[in-house]
Parts: sequence; structure tokens; C-alpha cells
Amino acid sequence: MMTAAFALGQRASDLRRAFDQAFAEPPRGAPLETLDLLAIRIAGDPYALKITELVGLESKRKIVPLPSARADLLGIAGIRGGLVSVYSLSALLGYDASPSSTRWLALSGIPDPIALAFEDLEGFHRVAHAEFRAPPHLDASKHHVTLTVRIGKGTRLVVDVRSILAALKVGAGTSTSTKEP
Repeated sequence: MMTAAFALGQRASDLRRAFDQAFAEPPRGAPLETLDLLAIRIAGDPYALKITELVGLESKRKIVPLPSARADLLGIAGIRGGLVSVYSLSALLGYDASPSSTRWLALSGIPDPIALAFEDLEGFHRVAHAEFRAPPHLDASKHHVTLTVRIGKGTRLVVDVRSILAALKVGAGTSTSTKEP
């Protein structure tokens, strides 16, 4: 009788230990791949920036205007001990180039960073890759948008910051392409 009670107690102890261990281990299965985004608004429209394409975020910086034929160049700002060119993200995305609020500056590009100015920062989101889609037909002015993402009940256009950086380099005559004569 003692051995049956001892075996039952041992079995119960083993089951408790296995139960506790199941909660101590990470969940099994394929890891969910995600991408971190900043939810922003440009001219009232919902957009998102990939955090992997940014090197920083600044707010309320003084922007000194520069004379330029470029409607999207707002000027320069002192950031982290250096001068950074500030571009209007709304103008780069085809919105009216009239000056608007530039409360936020998204820094991108290494070694020569630039700042992309936008009006409203709505928050941070970690989104599963499955939530991203190719955008529906967009007008030609949205050529820096390569994805859409579903966040909550809404859909946002995802800005391709690398595309903007490449376009600005080409526009400045610093293309990295090598053309032979």
C-alpha cells in the first residue's frame, strides 16, 4: 500500500514540475516575424515609417530656411552637434508644398543624415509581416510608398525612406551609379 501511495505522490510531483516548466519555456512554434513602425499623419492622412530606416527622432527643432529652388527643402537644423538638411515629407509625397507644421523630424541616412519633417506622430506599433500588402493603384506622386499596413481598424501607407534618400542623392547629383562614357 505504501509503494502505491508513494508512486502516486511521485507522479503528482512530476506532473506539477512539468506543468510549471511549460510556462517557464518560450512558446513553441514558428516565431512571429514583426516590423516596428511609427504611425504618423501627413496632411491628415495616415502613414507609417519603418523604424529600421530611421536613426533618430527629434521634435521642436528650429529650422533655418535656405534659399533653394527645391520646394521640399525646408532648410537646416542643428541636431546632435551637426547641421542636417530638413525636407518636407509632405512635399516629397506629393502634397502641397506650402509650409505646414514641422513639429517632428525623422532622421535617416548614414553617414550624412537628413531630416524628414512631418506634422503628427500618433504612436509606435509592432506589426506582423502578414499585415503588409502591396498598395492599390496610387497616383504617380506617391512613388515613395511601397506597402500598406493594416493597424487596428485602419490602413496606412508605408513610406519607403530608402527610396526618398536615393531620390535626394540623385537630385543632388551624387548618384552612386557608375556610367561609362
